[in-house]
Amino acid sequence: MIFGGRFADAVFGRKQLFALIALIATGAGFAVGMSSEKAIWEGWVTDRLFQIRALVVGVDRQERAPVLVVGLDQTSLASDRLAPIPRVLMTPVLAEAGQAVLDAGALALGYDFVFAYSADDFVDPSTGDSRLSGFDLPFQRFVYQNRGRVFIAHTEVGVPHRTFSAAAGQGGVRSVIVSTDSDGVVREHTPSLPLSQSPHLVDAVLGLAEADIGKKYTAIPSARLATSVPYLSLIDVLDLLESEQGRAQLERFVEGRVVLFGGLLPYEDEHLYSDRFLPPQADGAVETGPSGPPRVQPQTAGVFILADLVASALSGRVAFEPPAGFQPGLAIVFALTGALAGLFLPLSLLPVVAVGGVMCGLGIGLAGLEFGILPAPGAAPVAFVSSLVLAGVGKVGLLQRRQRSLVRLFGHYLAPDVIKHMARSEQLPELGGDTRNVVVAFIDIVGFTKMSERLADTDVVRVVNACFDEIGKVITTHEGYIDKYIGDAIMAVWNAPNSVEEPERAAVDASIEIIELLDHLRVITGQEQLDLRIALNQGPVLVGDIGGEHRRSFTVMGTTVNTASRIEAVAKDKKVRLAVSQSVAEKLPGTYRALEIWTGQLRGLSTGISVFTLDRPEMFMEPTDSLPAPNTGDSRSRLVRFPS
Repeated sequence: MIFGGRFADAVFGRKQLFALIALIATGAGFAVGMSSEKAIWEGWVTDRLFQIRALVVGVDRQERAPVLVVGLDQTSLASDRLAPIPRVLMTPVLAEAGQAVLDAGALALGYDFVFAYSADDFVDPSTGDSRLSGFDLPFQRFVYQNRGRVFIAHTEVGVPHRTFSAAAGQGGVRSVIVSTDSDGVVREHTPSLPLSQSPHLVDAVLGLAEADIGKKYTAIPSARLATSVPYLSLIDVLDLLESEQGRAQLERFVEGRVVLFGGLLPYEDEHLYSDRFLPPQADGAVETGPSGPPRVQPQTAGVFILADLVASALSGRVAFEPPAGFQPGLAIVFALTGALAGLFLPLSLLPVVAVGGVMCGLGIGLAGLEFGILPAPGAAPVAFVSSLVLAGVGKVGLLQRRQRSLVRLFGHYLAPDVIKHMARSEQLPELGGDTRNVVVAFIDIVGFTKMSERLADTDVVRVVNACFDEIGKVITTHEGYIDKYIGDAIMAVWNAPNSVEEPERAAVDASIEIIELLDHLRVITGQEQLDLRIALNQGPVLVGDIGGEHRRSFTVMGTTVNTASRIEAVAKDKKVRLAVSQSVAEKLPGTYRALEIWTGQLRGLSTGISVFTLDRPEMFMEPTDSLPAPNTGDSRSRLVRFPS
């Protein structure tokens, strides 16, 4: 999270952080969602929407499809009639078939062929004679006589021979170039108005069919085009002309339709189209001639794409871009919803919610198709997921901030290690605990009773708090843990709940530093007579939680604690500021000179114990020229130095 640590804690409250994260996540989700519009993968999603629609709705059933395709396919080229004719010499056949189609009642006729060569230009290489002179005349005459109803094609690299262009006249040669999206797939068409003057063949036949369309649209196929567009093989048209019954059948095929002629040979004039993921229609579900439907190929023949662009516009099977503001508004709604979900729902649910948001966004796109609207299918889902993820990350940051705050706040009451463990496990520790060897300290303010008699209650609290604050800093610095405050005393522990490498040395070092603070404590409290007494003992204790399910406390318990409390009485009797048990003294390095001040049996204990202090002047509350004697009847003091 970018607003981490104490800075965020100081500047932002919880509600403000939630609002800020929601705002940032919503804005970022909206920006990412809108930037995905027209992304290369978005077309793939659109095609999948068409696939889902086809599975849910099924194939669009029309009373009569408005476009018929006549194909120069392998069946035609292999027929007895057309097999001897080279493809470049098919113009008389195409003229015959074209005239038959117009006579049968076609509204318009388009040839998806570039007639780039004329037979008039072919000569016999051995004699130089133009034996095919006039061969193309029937087709030229046919095109000329049907100007305005018949159109021939040109592409980016191919234009008709000048004789065909002249026969077609102005407006008779139109472009069959199709526009692809960024992923190379054909999905949409932008008409040029007026349609009659458009350079596109699609627009020209739409104009003759009196189509009411004037803006960019996306065709919505519902099945593979090779199995859903009415189809006749070129040889079927020629064969139907052979009989009266056949001509009547041809009329039923053609009347009132736009007819497009095109090549269907494999790997010639094929494109990726948005029908590529759609299922084929069952055999017999589409109108075909005696030769049957064409073969379904991996890619879609160009003439079928032209046919679908025309048929979709004539039948209303199209989708337009949504109104201005619809797409940004939808992205904002999804981004905001994702941000709120990321902030307020459990983290474990977010993957499921992300999938649900994506499905909802795609569902809106799918529903839009039924109303003729195609919003960018990726914008809303991407906006939702982006804001969801960002808000989820922000929520994790908030939870970490909350955990830090809890550790910091409750660290004044409990050990930070205990709080961190509870925060990680999200549950209370078991009642009871473990046995560990620790050093227990009792630090007492000397003369507190007399001081409290002559000071106001508020001054007493101020003095105690000032002392405890300074002493607590030292204890924490030396890896100690303040177990509890007992009136004017502090009970501290080393090696629980944290681990301390040399707890005895750490406790003694902390005690020395606390005693050295005496002058500073007297200044800040204004109590010149203030003094301290510290008792240390080392041994096994029970470390853990005590209490019940409703209230509990983390502490240490055992004989070691009681012994430390009794040692404080020895310190008071011997007028020393620091008294340590032998179990502490013998663990100190050799540089620490330990002085035995008492030996015997403490009240409540069954065994004897020796008590020591450090051989330093500041450890004694009263100046002394001679070392105090131990409580053994020996009048001489003994200086004990323990080796490291």
